[in-house]
Amino acid sequence: MGKLPKAKSLFPEKKACFSMSLTTKPRSAIERQEPLTRMNPRIVLLALGMFALGTDAFIVAGVLPVIAHETGVSEGLVGQLITVFSLTYGLGAPVLAATLGHWPRHRVLMGALGLLGLANLASALSPSFPLLLLTRILAGCFAATYTPLAFAVGIELAPPAKRGQALALVVSGLNVATVLGAPLGTWIGEHFGWRLSFILVAGLAGVAFLFLVICGLPKSATLAPLSLRERLKPITSSRVVLALFPALLWNVGVYVLYPYIALLLQQQIHISDVSVLLACFGLGIVLANGMSGRLSDRFGPNLLVVVFLVALIVIQLVLPLATTTISSVAIMLLLWGMSFALLFIPQQQRLLTIAPEHTNVLLALNNSALYLGIAGGAALGGLALHWLAVTQLAWVGVMSIVIALLTVAITLRASLASKRKQVSRKEEH
Repeated sequence: MGKLPKAKSLFPEKKACFSMSLTTKPRSAIERQEPLTRMNPRIVLLALGMFALGTDAFIVAGVLPVIAHETGVSEGLVGQLITVFSLTYGLGAPVLAATLGHWPRHRVLMGALGLLGLANLASALSPSFPLLLLTRILAGCFAATYTPLAFAVGIELAPPAKRGQALALVVSGLNVATVLGAPLGTWIGEHFGWRLSFILVAGLAGVAFLFLVICGLPKSATLAPLSLRERLKPITSSRVVLALFPALLWNVGVYVLYPYIALLLQQQIHISDVSVLLACFGLGIVLANGMSGRLSDRFGPNLLVVVFLVALIVIQLVLPLATTTISSVAIMLLLWGMSFALLFIPQQQRLLTIAPEHTNVLLALNNSALYLGIAGGAALGGLALHWLAVTQLAWVGVMSIVIALLTVAITLRASLASKRKQVSRKEEH
């Protein structure tokens, strides 16, 4: 009998992934791929890692009342689990990127993902609240390390014509986590205990890590890493600071309330299972991500930032008053998630028009500003709960969003005045 033809492997052979010359630059991932138009299946594994990370970032808000009840600490104090995770992420991302920049990206990425799983396992096994706080700090460090590397490696694995699709696929893991991962973790926490919610995240990260180890990642070309000073250089510009500041403020405004949304829903509509309602917020984010880029290209980022900030203010003012029925809450959470997420792409485009020569650094700083805003909002909300009812947290957040809107308006007015002066000078000459 003749030999059967050898079955094609789903993944390219590792030998091809790791081949490089000693005398020339390492070949890019695009040159190593066969065929050039096929999307590398490893990108799906990177997205699964982002799904685990996104579930981890959003899960505490859903199980906050359960953690407070079982640990015997206040809801405001439990909210600080979100604060320390987000604060570590926001501050740690540029520091860790500069520190680990000399290491092989594929090894750092897989190590960060594996350690993220272990940190969540440690969260599940924490015997006390202080130790639980410590594990959330560790999880924030590993998440801050994994995210930018997942984007970079995902783009490298894709052929040139599909790099945008590869980036969207990696980001989709984070988006799907808001509509599926976090609600699922909330449901598990409400029915089987919050520790199993963290075990879910550990399992997701572990599966992605295991398959990445089995399938392997190509060695990346060594790039000269930016120092911490170079990464922070753009914030010496007042224009950049004024562009980043509103993003921090509107995230403070939203996350004053969001970490305590499960507590609000349980008090207002008296339901114990809020997982489906949290999925409405996540669905709003997913829908917004699908349309924000097209809207920003058509109407311009500055107009959209103003419009969606106004929408966010109105929705957050009405939200506590609309928590009377399950259907009204579902609609409000959907609109809240949409108005919040519709700001993301226009904000990035605003930054890139200010200093296009610092694209990567500005996007990283914007990401840090978002997470610092989350940390600040969760901390402010936890503090406010000592004096205010949970229904009033939304209005505390509105004040921060109003300041963000005023900052945007002032910077836009200054920019228009500057352009008019330039035009008048040209006309004089």
